[in-house]
Amino acid sequence: MKLTEAKKRSLVFCAFSLVILIVCFILIAHYCGFQHEPQAYRVMLVTLLFVVVSHLLFWEPIRFIVLAIDHATWPSVDHPYRSEKGPQPNLFTYLKTRLSCLRSEVIITEEHRNEALNQKYKNISTDLWLYGSSYLALLLTILAMQDQSLYYATNMMGRLFNQDTPTTMGLSNLCLQYETYMFIAITLVEAFNANSSVYGHDGWYAMDQWKMLGAIRLRQLRTVNKKIGLGTPKWDSVTYAPGWKLPYQHLHYTDRFWRVFDPFKPMVVEPTFINGLLLNFRHFGEFMNYPELGGYMALMMRPLESNRMQLKYLDESKWLNRNTAALFIDFSLYNVDANVFAILTLRVENSPFGPQLPHVGVDCVRILALMDFTSWYQRCLMVIYFISVLQFMRVLLENLWYDPAAIRKVWNLVDVFICLLNVFLLILCLLHEILTTGLLMRIQTLTMDQFLETHRLLRLHHIISANMGLLIAITTLRLWKVLQFAFVFQHFAQTLSSAWKGVLSLGVAIVVALMGIGIALAVPNGNNAVAFRHIFHAVTTCLWYSVGFNEKFDTKDLFHGGKLLGMLLFLLMVFIVAIILINVFASVIYDYLRSTRQILREKRKAEKISFWQFLKAEYGETVRRFLKCFFQQKYYRRRHTVAENVAMKLDRQEQKELLRSRGRNYKPKPPLTDEEQHADYLRRVHRSISLEAVLQVQLELLKRYLLGDEYGNVPTPPESDVDSVPVKRRQ
Repeated sequence: MKLTEAKKRSLVFCAFSLVILIVCFILIAHYCGFQHEPQAYRVMLVTLLFVVVSHLLFWEPIRFIVLAIDHATWPSVDHPYRSEKGPQPNLFTYLKTRLSCLRSEVIITEEHRNEALNQKYKNISTDLWLYGSSYLALLLTILAMQDQSLYYATNMMGRLFNQDTPTTMGLSNLCLQYETYMFIAITLVEAFNANSSVYGHDGWYAMDQWKMLGAIRLRQLRTVNKKIGLGTPKWDSVTYAPGWKLPYQHLHYTDRFWRVFDPFKPMVVEPTFINGLLLNFRHFGEFMNYPELGGYMALMMRPLESNRMQLKYLDESKWLNRNTAALFIDFSLYNVDANVFAILTLRVENSPFGPQLPHVGVDCVRILALMDFTSWYQRCLMVIYFISVLQFMRVLLENLWYDPAAIRKVWNLVDVFICLLNVFLLILCLLHEILTTGLLMRIQTLTMDQFLETHRLLRLHHIISANMGLLIAITTLRLWKVLQFAFVFQHFAQTLSSAWKGVLSLGVAIVVALMGIGIALAVPNGNNAVAFRHIFHAVTTCLWYSVGFNEKFDTKDLFHGGKLLGMLLFLLMVFIVAIILINVFASVIYDYLRSTRQILREKRKAEKISFWQFLKAEYGETVRRFLKCFFQQKYYRRRHTVAENVAMKLDRQEQKELLRSRGRNYKPKPPLTDEEQHADYLRRVHRSISLEAVLQVQLELLKRYLLGDEYGNVPTPPESDVDSVPVKRRQ
């Protein structure tokens, strides 16, 4: 695209304006009389970027709408258009344009003149750039924001609270209900009030870097009736006196000192929209699901003596008894050096059989890592991804604006869903920033007898992670559609399209066989083997073993119902599922792959050029100009003429081809058919004619550069003396 003088002046003016603004902003920020903190400086930059983007996204469209209404209501007199005076065309301009056209004709042969195919490839290249850049920006942003080192913190926390140590008691060894008080006293009270004379530091005995925030919350869920049955349990929410006695009587001064009545009062949660959205979930236990909002709560005070007294009081008051369905121990740790929150939820289920079923839930997350605590390259990637999303939305809106009926297409619906996911992700990030600000303000005024609620941010962090995973999955699916120009993707997609009925019916047969064998294995072995304790686990174990994953599978678990029955079920699982059905499934897929390959080969013959040939013809000149800026090839004569150098290069190519033909892995090219030979002959003739025309124009340019004036006009030679002599005299 050729730039006019007005556009050049506009670009120069815009560039100078941006340079002046950037320089002034840097000078003001640096020499304004005080030093900005790095965090405040980053917040200032982010705020400035947010204001600029908001202005471009919201205020500019509103301004254009107002101007359009004003122009439509009160039209003004338009000034007549004046064409710009550019350089006058001359012979040099004409010959250069002609030379460029002839060079294009050398590359563009007869096969490139299929306009429908060219338009198809043009749309593919545009979509490939659009979706490929969005996918790459999203992938790099997610990889930059993820911290794989958090695995070690999560694993370490799980081991410390789940296993026994010389100082603490592990939750995995908790068997009876009365041992729960012992675990709390040893692992959560004594261990977090370590003596500096023994361990060399105060706080948690294990690591001085981790500090507990707030108090420990003990929350238990109680059933109204001890006999639960098969229905949904009813959770108790009645206010009791100490010792779970009725009726409850309000006594004076109970809220002045240590509140002994609080553990027997139902927990009250502020009914807000955020709490209902983020805390209204259930914990999936071994026997039932437990709600997060509800139960009876006891807060463990941070002083050591207060904790000991409170545990003694809870034990004497029988706070945990047979009506207790589950006990949740919630607390949060923070590591300042690593900027990591460790949010722990220790669950102890009171099974109907008597033993306790413990579970350690640990989540180590960087809650303060979205805006203020990100590095410069992470912020750059976020800005790049934001720009790519805006470009993606703009293209989608343009397509739907000019063709509203295109919204009915499946892939356009996928694009709309991608846009909605990006908008939802932006809303979640803004909500995360709001909750993080509230959490920091809460930490500033937090005391040792208050519980720090971090589960809202944790749930929001999980929702953001799930949204990112869904977004990258949908974007990958959309990119899969764009990559259908490649033979591999076409082959796979066409196979799935043609084989889905057979594959679905065979898959249903495999699932039915797995369910039958899994149920048959779960009935006699479910009470004695972990792998078959549930029908779902039994079916999953059969599937894993059928496809070869047998690391955690012990064949002894099959024979709890008898050796004969175990051997019979094992043979059914191996021969019917692993050998017969899986092999039939693979053979069906192979047959469809082979038939689809033949169809695609016939289809490729109709398309005379491939997508890569189109890209070479469309963007080859741009790539050559770009490479010419960095890699300029020079011609070296090496004391030979041009013809000699060409002959020597052809000889070297023939020698390499001869050596390659003598190799073991050499496969000769198949001979061309008569039709292909004729097409190749026509292509060579067309190329020779085009090269001849290029050489003629180049010679004409050279002649006019050497002999012509500044406009390319060659002067007419004067008449010679021979022409001026009369004819009779010459005779």
